[in-house]
Amino acid sequence: MRERTAVLTIGVLAVVCLGLVLSVLYPFTTSPPHTANPAGERFTVGDADAFSATGRIAVEGETRLAFDGAVTTDGAWYQRVVDDGVVSEEYHPPSGPVYGRLTVQGVDAAEQRRAQLTEDEDETILRESRAGNCVTFVTKSETTPASEPVSGTASVFVDNLWAAAYEATETDSTGVTTYEPQPGWYESRVVYRLTDVSGTVRVDDETGAVTSANVSWTETRGETYAHYVLSEVLYSSSTESRTTFAFDATSSSLERPAWATEGETDTTDTTNVC
Repeated sequence: MRERTAVLTIGVLAVVCLGLVLSVLYPFTTSPPHTANPAGERFTVGDADAFSATGRIAVEGETRLAFDGAVTTDGAWYQRVVDDGVVSEEYHPPSGPVYGRLTVQGVDAAEQRRAQLTEDEDETILRESRAGNCVTFVTKSETTPASEPVSGTASVFVDNLWAAAYEATETDSTGVTTYEPQPGWYESRVVYRLTDVSGTVRVDDETGAVTSANVSWTETRGETYAHYVLSEVLYSSSTESRTTFAFDATSSSLERPAWATEGETDTTDTTNVC
């Protein structure tokens, strides 16, 4: 009897030890992120003739990418993008050329940008100015894109939401459903874990278009639990990020920026640019 009990005890311990080993080697389950959903079921940018939108992606509390833009029914559009210290603006009136304003930090970076702009036969540098360490170029392009680029820029922020899976929590009387991101192990092109997950995404039920989002999580990449622990304890490779986005499908007027002129007078305002 004692021998049988001992054998059973050893067997149970072996199973427990095996489970612990497997948990170190690989998470028991992984979940598909939102990006794995069929195209028609993913969050998207609203399809409207006129709208305004804003977005921001912050990593470890610092803004890495920011955007605001607007499109009107008469064909005018404007967008401003802040990307790793470079600020670019584009304005297209109801008809005519596209005006651009590009502000970069540092003389070397400015020289490279000037060379790129000069080589582009479709673009003309109208003005160049300097304020401290910032160099600003105002340009004009006679070649207009086939469609406004604002929706495409907005999609970058919506696509960034796809890293998590979501659970619907409520639907209001206007047909907008609120979703909350879920923590856990995920497997896409790589295996990663999302922790410290918070926030919500509001989505139009009929179209799947995001009306607003404010979500954050900590992402740690690693194919096994052991990799995750080492990343957390030894290498600090976990990354905290927050994505915010807002989309307003209203037809508002769009004023011509003061800098979007062809005159020689420099109307560039570098306030809050560098």
